[in-house]
Amino acid sequence: RAAAAGVAVRIPPLSLCTDNGAMIAALAAQLVASGHAPSTLAFGADSTLPVTEIQVAREHA
Repeated sequence: RAAAAGVAVRIPPLSLCTDNGAMIAALAAQLVASGHAPSTLAFGADSTLPVTEIQVAREHA
């Protein structure tokens, strides 16, 4: 179906698909290394949050 729709399907090796936490941590490390401030420990997690929604914590003044 993908080919019929003109979409190239790319599937990485299984060894690269086993730990989303490691991928998130690697991205966070790159962001911090490039100058972005890390999230505070008060940053919450919500397993029901849609992946299409972005939340940015605001610091209290």
